[in-house]
Amino acid sequence: MNETKHSPFRPSSESSNLEQAALSVPFKEDPGAELTNSDKAQEVLKKLESAGVLQTAAERAALVKADQAAQRQKLELEKLSGIQSLDWKSIPPPMLAQILVAIPFRGSGTDPDYYLTPVQGMIFALRCFELGLSPFSNEVWFNTKNNKVNVTFEGKLKLARMNGQNLSPPLFERQPADPSKPLVAYKCTIVAPHGKCEYTATLKEWRVASSPVWRDRPDHMLQLRAAEKCLSFATGSGSSELMGEQDLQVGKEAEAFIPSFTQETK
Repeated sequence: MNETKHSPFRPSSESSNLEQAALSVPFKEDPGAELTNSDKAQEVLKKLESAGVLQTAAERAALVKADQAAQRQKLELEKLSGIQSLDWKSIPPPMLAQILVAIPFRGSGTDPDYYLTPVQGMIFALRCFELGLSPFSNEVWFNTKNNKVNVTFEGKLKLARMNGQNLSPPLFERQPADPSKPLVAYKCTIVAPHGKCEYTATLKEWRVASSPVWRDRPDHMLQLRAAEKCLSFATGSGSSELMGEQDLQVGKEAEAFIPSFTQETK
């Protein structure tokens, strides 16, 4: 009698009998005890084996993996059922921290992406609540080197708008002005309600050697850094204790502030 090989990943007339066999043989009833999900899975395996449906270890492993994935998804959905609003500020703090630890953060330069610990997730949520900036946006990022929340270029622009600060578009001056000569620095000028603010960012000070974008687009990145630092002085938001390449993230706020410049980032 020839044996037919089965694949859990390719439908066949015999593999389609997996569910039918599992349903056709009832569980042993025991009024004094309830079967756990794991017990039920094992019972299903025994029934399928006795029915001659499961022929290979691969089929048994596939069924177990499918059951485990279904149970994990069920538990996650049960946790999310406690969320009553799409407003992140109304999400219970412990649940918000659980969501934040599942989000990968982009590393600086060639550093790998990273995830927050539960405590870091809670710190991140608390600080974002204080700032009024969303932890799910590119307005902020969490620096694991000092457990501090950094406000990005985009976030600083949003805070300025929220506070009603009327800022002029930034004015950039290349040093030297001749584009055929090697780049040395960029000077940025922003006029705020309290006066004119200036900052000069030098390539020697700010260039990130390990970053491909700094290597390929030094003019663009240095302009962003000059604007970010100048904006900090213009808005009084200050600078981060430990800065990173992630500080230079831009979005809709930056598009409205310097549209011709931010279009280059896309």
